[in-house]
This record gives sequence, structure tokens and C-alpha cells, in this order.
Amino acid sequence: MEKNHLCLLCPVLMTFMVLAGCIKVDPASESLEITLAVDGMGSNQPVIDGVLNPGEWDQADLVHFEDGSELFLLQSGEYLYLAVRALPAEMIAGNVFINEGDLISILHASAALGTAVYEREGSTWRKIQDFEWCCRTRMDGDEARANREVFFDKEGWLGINSFLGNENELEYKIRLTGSEEFLAVNLLRVDNHAQKQVWPIDLVDGPAQPSEGGFPEVMEFFPENWQNLEELP
Repeated sequence: MEKNHLCLLCPVLMTFMVLAGCIKVDPASESLEITLAVDGMGSNQPVIDGVLNPGEWDQADLVHFEDGSELFLLQSGEYLYLAVRALPAEMIAGNVFINEGDLISILHASAALGTAVYEREGSTWRKIQDFEWCCRTRMDGDEARANREVFFDKEGWLGINSFLGNENELEYKIRLTGSEEFLAVNLLRVDNHAQKQVWPIDLVDGPAQPSEGGFPEVMEFFPENWQNLEELP
């Protein structure tokens, strides 16, 4: 399905997120490229535009979700690059879960971008920061790119919403501080958002659990069962 027809799916896609304030809709433009600071990969760093171009992720480690969908992981300097390609091709949303000690951040990309934070409370985790939705747009342009750079500076990560790029592909750039310990990822399909694909594939905690209507105030996380970031290639 071409992106200029995706407005028909907007009511369904909104079920991925709790609606809140966001940056205003941006003007149309043909350009999708965004320029950020060059890191150790130089000009070969992935471009965060929602399109997995040929050769762009050749240096990345490729793993798979249970249904065969692909997850690319690439660490370079202080950045973690991550990309998801859903197979078969359908519109998706995604969450990246990052554990830092007693905190877990959820980096969400669907019709907009947002970050939620949970803090350990005994044997469970309580939400201490809810999503503030930003960068919601169906057309890209100078203002949209500027909004994403502001978001990156504030939140420490960047993604592209599900209306831009390819509908079955998501890309992330995450600034690492060195305190991150464990990582988990899930993807949700527009046609069946209750059924999640999760990586690592044997998880049964928060990343694999239903979250229709938004993430609850209290969640169950076992980050020690996630991917140890120190063990990434």
C-alpha cells in the first residue's frame, strides 16, 4: 500500500498510542533525508528515514523475530542503530525497551514518536514519565526534519513515524551513555495490534504483554532476560 493512501488507516494506527499533544503537522516535501552529527561510521552511518536501503545495514548484526521479521543491530561509538523490517510487508509500529539500573525507557514509534519511563518499585515497575507525542506528520519537509533534530537533542534517540518511509520498516538511532544494560524490542502490526512480535523471542514479560489503549501505570519487567548490551557485536 502506498504511503499517500495511508490516511485510510489512521484510525487503526492511533490504537497504538494514547493521544496527547504533539508538534503541528508539517508542510509537504519530497525530501526524506535528515542530517545529524557524524559519528565513528562517517558517511556510512544509516540514514534515519524509515527506508532500509541496499547496503545501508550490511555491517549490522541480523537477528529475527519468531515470525521471521528482521531486526538489525549496529553499535558505533556512542550510538546504537536499530532497524526493523516486518515480513510479510504490513504497516507496523515499534517499541525499543532500554534498561538502565532501576529505570526502563520505552522508545515508541507509530504515528508519532514518544518516550515513556518506568522505575523499579519492589518486584514491579511504575510509570514515572508518560509519552509526550511529537513528530506526527504524513508528509516530510524542512520543518519536520527540524522537529526531529529537536526531538533527538531532547530525548537522545531518533526514529521515523509509520507514515514516512516504508510502511513495514522502522529505523532508530539511540545515543548511549554507557549506563545502559539490557535491550528488548517489539513490533505491532496494524491489522493485528494485539499480537506482538518480540525480541529476544522467548520473553514473556512487559515487551510481550498486551498494551491496548496504552501502557499501564504498573508493568512487569525482567530485564535480566533481555539482550545484554555489552554482548552486542
